Amino acid sequence: MVLESAWQSSEAYAFVDALSPAQLAWEWLRRNEAYRQDFAILRAAAGAEEETLAALMRARWGLRFPDRPHT
Repeated sequence: MVLESAWQSSEAYAFVDALSPAQLAWEWLRRNEAYRQDFAILRAAAGAEEETLAALMRARWGLRFPDRPHT
């Protein structure tokens, strides 16, 4: 993870050039404070049920999880 003090350094973000669109979206979404707060609240509501959490996040944020393994 990039140090907050290095956010203006191009070298600190060189890894972004190699990211897929999904990886790039995740890189920025995970930094969104509203997303992080919702995730924490919805994770508590869903308990250990990953499918429930995924459904709640999809409804709230329009997210899809196509690469997640099915068990």
